[in-house]
Amino acid sequence: MAPIQFGVLCIPFQLSDVTGPLDVLSSSSIPYLKGWQQIAGFPMDLAERGIDIEFHYIGGESLEPAVSSAHCKIQPSTTCATCPKLDYLLIGGPEPNFFLNLPPVFANFLRERVDEVKGIFTTCTGGMVAAMAGILDGKVATVNHQIVPLAKQIKPEVKWTDERQWVVDGKFWTAGGACAGMDMFAFWVRENYGQDVAEEGHAALDYEPRDVHGKLVPLKKGLRVGKA
Repeated sequence: MAPIQFGVLCIPFQLSDVTGPLDVLSSSSIPYLKGWQQIAGFPMDLAERGIDIEFHYIGGESLEPAVSSAHCKIQPSTTCATCPKLDYLLIGGPEPNFFLNLPPVFANFLRERVDEVKGIFTTCTGGMVAAMAGILDGKVATVNHQIVPLAKQIKPEVKWTDERQWVVDGKFWTAGGACAGMDMFAFWVRENYGQDVAEEGHAALDYEPRDVHGKLVPLKKGLRVGKA
């Protein structure tokens, strides 16, 4: 099976909105699990059942780095015009000035690719980026819970909710704050690759996710990296 083609929109996002979910994915990937297999002592077939994935960092009209929080520069590997076909897309959360004045190059990209991808993930105010592009109209979605009232005012076409840490409506996976985004991806990995693969990845991060209601989901005994 071909590797998953996973895109990340290079906008001025909060770092943890994107790096947290990507680490959840990469820590359960085939290369990462293979690297730990002999040391960790988990079953030999587990790494082969990990995620086979390629990442694409998508700039606007050029490969000019995007400046995220903490003044960290994110280097695009492709542009909206040259981006290959994607399976999934992640939109991290920018400051209000960005999503309220969403550049047409990104808005058009989202509208053009929405039917192509299997899933679109948003974390924090990334949900507002998707909403401003018009691709969440009529969908149940969430955003950083602090701004749900504002979201309802700005984009009433979306069925905003703050009742859960993340919301799934068809191909749209929308999470609240950055840590809720990690929890959402942890759930996705578990559902698609199995509990053991997911937990080895979580153990590598010393990370115990929460469920959709915010309740801690402890790692099972014996599945921590380096422990029998």
